[in-house]
Amino acid sequence: MSDESMISTASLLKNRRVQSVLTSIKDRESVTIEQQVALSETAAPTFDEGLRSQLFQDLLVRTGVHDVLPDADGNVIGRIGNVGNGPVLMITAHLDTVFDADTDVAVTKKGAKLYGPGICDDSRGLAAVLSVAKALVEIEDELSGGILIGANVCEEGKGNLNGIKQLMNAYNFDAFITVDGATPDRLITQATGCLSYVVEFEGPGGHSFGNFGRPSAIHAAARSATAIADISVPEEPKTIYNVGVLRGGVTETAIGFSCRMEIDLRSTDDRELAILDTKVRDIIIAAVERENDISDCEAGRVSFDMRQTVDIPTGSQAPDAPLVHAAAEGLRSVGLEPQMQEAATTDANVPISRGVQAVCMPGGGTGSGLHSTNESYDITNSHLGPQAVFIAALLAVGLTGISPLLEAESKVNCESTK
Repeated sequence: MSDESMISTASLLKNRRVQSVLTSIKDRESVTIEQQVALSETAAPTFDEGLRSQLFQDLLVRTGVHDVLPDADGNVIGRIGNVGNGPVLMITAHLDTVFDADTDVAVTKKGAKLYGPGICDDSRGLAAVLSVAKALVEIEDELSGGILIGANVCEEGKGNLNGIKQLMNAYNFDAFITVDGATPDRLITQATGCLSYVVEFEGPGGHSFGNFGRPSAIHAAARSATAIADISVPEEPKTIYNVGVLRGGVTETAIGFSCRMEIDLRSTDDRELAILDTKVRDIIIAAVERENDISDCEAGRVSFDMRQTVDIPTGSQAPDAPLVHAAAEGLRSVGLEPQMQEAATTDANVPISRGVQAVCMPGGGTGSGLHSTNESYDITNSHLGPQAVFIAALLAVGLTGISPLLEAESKVNCESTK
């Protein structure tokens, strides 16, 4: 922690207007929770975030943020302060969820817990951003730099982080905070890369008894999945694989004529990710060849098509990057010691990979069961999330009498490994 950031934090926390705004964040937390529930109960599958995007836009306008504009894809961004003079910070949460449009997204409450698919990821992030937006508007006249604030689409799964990619192409900013996550003190500063594939296996099919011996698309997929499960990967840098979907066939008496496999590959190191990618490709080729070699292929052979659905870059930034300091100090200022998770896959991946400082901060409260219909959210001390992001934003862009930790047009301490 630098002396400069310690002095800046101490000065901020002594500022009477800042103290007043921090109190306001806590006092209106019940409204923030109501907004969180309303957003969570508005379905927003990846690629179909329109209804939630419109609701978020309406709520953001009510905070007093200027020039709130949606783009053609559903991203919503507004402005606070002067984005033409001094450093510019972008703050967003993601609109989309992993659940399809038919999922029951009703929210129930039991004690201090809310239950519902997506109630934490990332409805809490969206609600926290709205609270932070209102807080920054209250002190806008003293900001040294500018804030771009809102929400983005396509963070989950096959969304491929397209939302933040679109925002990076459309706006100029010096640093980025994404508000996401289920742990109140977790701070993500590094970027885990991800490659995902859909593999379609096809074969001639046939009757299980009458055509026994023909190649099976399902058997070829199963051979692939079994071999992938036996791959040895390093613990450090953390590298993982997962066959998340294996689907095919119509009945036990039919030889599989088609099978779909979905694969997720991740690593904090680009080289290890490339090695794993090559191994998986080689395994699938060998599995299909093996299935054909031992089968009667007179009626046809098994073939496959491998289509990439996600390509998310890895990246790293120095632990003493100014935004990392600002975010860590934001958490400390509300009594939370930041747990510096080494890496994850978040919207911060894209700016980090392009040399722009970025972090992922929690929205407050505690979530569990994420990406499941049993998802829950504990509201205990949930106001600490927006308070921490608010302080981090002030430290980043500066306030009257307090110099910004960021430099305008700075792209320092970041390195793409892609």
